[in-house]
Amino acid sequence: MDTVQVEFIAIDTDWDKKVSNHHFDIYHLSGWIHASATVDKGKPQGVIAHYKNKEVLLPIIIRDIDSTCWDATSTYGYGGPLMDKTFTDAEIDTVLDEIKGFLFEKGCVSLFMRLHPIINKEWIPTVGKALTHGLTLMSDLSKSEEEHWSETQNRHRRGIKKALKMDVVTKTEYLTKKNAMMFSSIYKETMLHVKASDYYFFDDDYFFNLLEHLQDKILLITAYQDNEAIGSSIYTICEESGIMQFHLGGTLNAYTHLQPSKLITHVARDWGRESGYKVLHLGGGVGSNLDSLYEYKKGFSSQELIFKTYRLVVNAEKYSDLVADIWFTESDLCSDFFPLYRKEPTKEEVLEIDQAESLATLS
Repeated sequence: MDTVQVEFIAIDTDWDKKVSNHHFDIYHLSGWIHASATVDKGKPQGVIAHYKNKEVLLPIIIRDIDSTCWDATSTYGYGGPLMDKTFTDAEIDTVLDEIKGFLFEKGCVSLFMRLHPIINKEWIPTVGKALTHGLTLMSDLSKSEEEHWSETQNRHRRGIKKALKMDVVTKTEYLTKKNAMMFSSIYKETMLHVKASDYYFFDDDYFFNLLEHLQDKILLITAYQDNEAIGSSIYTICEESGIMQFHLGGTLNAYTHLQPSKLITHVARDWGRESGYKVLHLGGGVGSNLDSLYEYKKGFSSQELIFKTYRLVVNAEKYSDLVADIWFTESDLCSDFFPLYRKEPTKEEVLEIDQAESLATLS
């Protein structure tokens, strides 16, 4: 009788060899997982399950909760599970049940994974829950230069032409320590300008980690005017799968009127097409919302994908206890945040009696 075998596996070159047997992206590789672990302040860990000569790989980051318990998250980006394409839905459920039991025995409380919009698009789990958050956008790089320009919205075409008219030029190169520092400076200025949350302020060690482990899979495209870098974007490239992805980008505040990001995106799409990649995944809006960032990206391609996350409560009793220990509002308890016990509680303002009386006179 076939049984499921589940075990931990180190995130190293042996892990990468196993990953290479699947349709994968950069987010599944050891270098990316180690870099992401510095962001989520956890430990990289692989989970592998074998069943009927087929396997499932889960790249996770372990985060301690207390001395006995921990939870797991996926990498920054889209680091969903990798699995044999011949698995039936019933077989996947069998494997996930065994993985859940294995994680429970190891002290795991919950598992959260951002599913890959391309690689995991067909997966609909029944063990645990997949939640749909919104849309992302991708450009089909098998199209011609003329087709790409045709699907570029007029406002973006004007922005590209304006940048070129103002003598903005671009440079495409692999990541180095020098240009990583340059990018970091531009990126942080942009994050300050848009008042991004602390999570998006990556320190230099994160970029150095990418440089050390994934230099040939990280592309930097920078816009210059008069030899000064005014905007820059990082793209990930995975030749094995043909997937190119926008990762991070920024523009110096004094040069936003030149719209260098539009020129950079245009150049990135040209580079991907000419280099033989299949798709350029642009991502979606902030928090998967259909916001101005989403509309900006849609200006380059209207081909949409669905972004989902996977949530699995491994230890329901411990999960409930952790939630009960935090003073959550009713709104917090109804939110989609997962795991809920890691959510920052909403602060409710409590009026002093004299303040309440003063306000009452206004009614």
